[in-house]
Amino acid sequence: MNNALPESSTHPESKVPVPGFREWSDPYNSFNSLKGLLYRQWMEAILAGNFLPPVEASIDPVYDCNLDCVWCNSQGILKKTERAGQMMGEQHLLDLSRFLAAWGVKGACFAGGGEPLLHPGCADSVKIFADSGVGTAFLTNGILLKGEIARAMVEHSRWVGVSLDSSQGDNYSQIKGVPPEVFDMAVANLRELVKLRNRLNSKLEISFKFLIHPQNAGQIYPAAALAKEIGVDYIHIRPAAAENVLGGADCSLDFPMELINSQLEQAFALEDSKFKVFGIRHKFSPRMKLSRRFSRCLASPLLIQLGADGNCYLCVDHRGKPEYIIGSHYPNPEQIKDFWGGPAMREMMGKVKLEKCPRCTFGIYNEIMENVIADDRMCKNFP
Repeated sequence: MNNALPESSTHPESKVPVPGFREWSDPYNSFNSLKGLLYRQWMEAILAGNFLPPVEASIDPVYDCNLDCVWCNSQGILKKTERAGQMMGEQHLLDLSRFLAAWGVKGACFAGGGEPLLHPGCADSVKIFADSGVGTAFLTNGILLKGEIARAMVEHSRWVGVSLDSSQGDNYSQIKGVPPEVFDMAVANLRELVKLRNRLNSKLEISFKFLIHPQNAGQIYPAAALAKEIGVDYIHIRPAAAENVLGGADCSLDFPMELINSQLEQAFALEDSKFKVFGIRHKFSPRMKLSRRFSRCLASPLLIQLGADGNCYLCVDHRGKPEYIIGSHYPNPEQIKDFWGGPAMREMMGKVKLEKCPRCTFGIYNEIMENVIADDRMCKNFP
């Protein structure tokens, strides 16, 4: 693998957010991308062309959803391809879970190309991971968050993020494409999850997820107030990635920044010892547009993206796109070892054209790999 760093390719607004924009009150949190420094061993192996098993497995058990969000980054899967409606076989999901645990992944997140709780095998999968010491997490809209899967999360998972994105039913209906009463259903399920977590004295972290869009920008503060009243641990607020929906790095939403900043500051005033606010800014420009401060795709092998269609994709931001398939996990998950870190995968990484990429979930990790691991700008061997 060629380790020479090409000339930097950046978006015009790729700059660090203006000082004074608050993201959090405590830097020791899971949204601080400097935790990428923990993955030095994996990063050095990637640069050497000798990939380790990924830190995380991102599992899309279904390509189906019970909502129709205006910003959905999986529209290309859910509406426009033959993959729409696909679901992993239940036995395959369990076999995949056993393989990933034995292979050495540290965490598994059920998310992605739809609503993961539509798959009936998630609870059993969580138990398999738990028995092997692998942490699990969920990103869900909360509509099906009850019964066996809620119990499995509380007993075994590390965190769950529930994407509500509003504070009331009418606004929720506008941005989600469903009747307002669905919002009440999801909120009721979240309340019950918090109660179950507290009753069982579980360490499960529960978050209220809020993607900012022009249609819900005025809902940030009331949503934070609702989240605190429900009893979740924190609200996680970040801009919707228009680039994923509209296509290309130059596509963006016109965010009402004065309103957003005012709402965020009001939300921060709600913080106390039991409730935190995370308003993520460091991954975006001051006006919440795409920001890219790295020159090549390096960090994607920190995660393996496993699709409901049986394919593995180069990264989470290109799930479901045929040109980013690196191999298959079906019918035998063991075959992942045949292509993981192989010549074809490394070649695909080298050919990624950043200017055609949407937001990069691992953008800061790419920065760390270039500046800290490859260029040693922090003198990594000197504490």
